[in-house]
Amino acid sequence: MAVQKTRFDRQVEEVLETFDFERVHRVMESLSWSWANLDRVPTRAELAAEARRLLAELDGTPGVHGSGGLRASYKDDGTLSLKFILCESWSDLNEESSPR
Repeated sequence: MAVQKTRFDRQVEEVLETFDFERVHRVMESLSWSWANLDRVPTRAELAAEARRLLAELDGTPGVHGSGGLRASYKDDGTLSLKFILCESWSDLNEESSPR
């Protein structure tokens, strides 16, 4: 189990090292996108800390965690990803439509 944890930790570090926090920060600044807990646009360091927290919460278990536009996901095939979501829409064919 320790080998898997070490591998996951390496994946987290790789994702954090290659993610463009500067670009995300510029977008958030241009949109005046503030985080409620800060009441202002987060700094690059705060973005990176939140990203690390979201990735670490996955702990090598498939799932998705998100907050403040950031989304961390870990798939069954071992793929770990971090995204900044500006806009998204989807439909799940497996769910029944609710009456409107």
